[in-house]
Amino acid sequence: MKILHVLLTRMPLPPPKYGGTERVLWSLGIAQKEMGHEVRYLLKANTNHNPDVQVYDDKRSLADQIDDWADIVHFHWPYEGELHKPFVCTEHSNCEEEKDFPVNTIYLSSKHAQNNSATCYVHNGLYWESYGEPNFKPKNYVHFLAKASWRIKNLQGTVRIAKAAKVPLHVLGGNRINIRRNPYCYLSPSIRFHGMVGGEAKNQLIRDSKGLIFPVLWHEPFGLAVTESLYLGCPVFASPFGSLPDIISQENIGMLSYKYAVLIEAVKAADTYDRRACHEHAKTYFSHMAMAKSYQ
Repeated sequence: MKILHVLLTRMPLPPPKYGGTERVLWSLGIAQKEMGHEVRYLLKANTNHNPDVQVYDDKRSLADQIDDWADIVHFHWPYEGELHKPFVCTEHSNCEEEKDFPVNTIYLSSKHAQNNSATCYVHNGLYWESYGEPNFKPKNYVHFLAKASWRIKNLQGTVRIAKAAKVPLHVLGGNRINIRRNPYCYLSPSIRFHGMVGGEAKNQLIRDSKGLIFPVLWHEPFGLAVTESLYLGCPVFASPFGSLPDIISQENIGMLSYKYAVLIEAVKAADTYDRRACHEHAKTYFSHMAMAKSYQ
């Protein structure tokens, strides 16, 4: 097939730092090419001069910029316009208000679909070859991986769990002091902040960690932080919201609980979880190829 992916982002593919949706799209394109398909992209910019990228012109309608090349168009948001080509849409986030999505919308997890009165979902996958190898002998710390300023990601709960478990915490995705939304200030030397870290620096911090603490307060549509951590050998200690039960589906790779006391005890016992099983679980079920086969 000839597949055109449409995502109106200015970030290049592959993204140089985090760029979650962009990283998923890049991984999907790699897998589809490996399966023998032809793949192109329609983006808002092409700063790395990718020959497969067409740059979106905001002075023209979107439909007019999609020519007859593609057999199918894959929008990475719920496109609701008319189009002369068959198309599907992936909803990558939670909608803040009730709405009726197009019938050809694909979600990211069973709960994500259920919350939108649907049943069709495809788990995100990543191109693991770009992540290096896991570490089965971690250092003595746990990590948080999300935008710390987002209340729903629950940095405060993560700090509470790490402190009670008496394990140092590394925060990937925020600074020590935040005075904007969800304000916080943590001066403890047992908590280290790395800002919006990406690339190999992020991977190394995860690789050396004893586990990911992820007590989110919303129905996480998917959670790349979870599968990235698993792939690099980290068990996951999280709340059972959204996609988490889909991902942490066996006992030896993490603990899901609404109760902080349960998560605290699990973090204390982080060394008893099977880091090889964490890695193999992500490698098997959340790879770029597993995602592409599900979409097909």
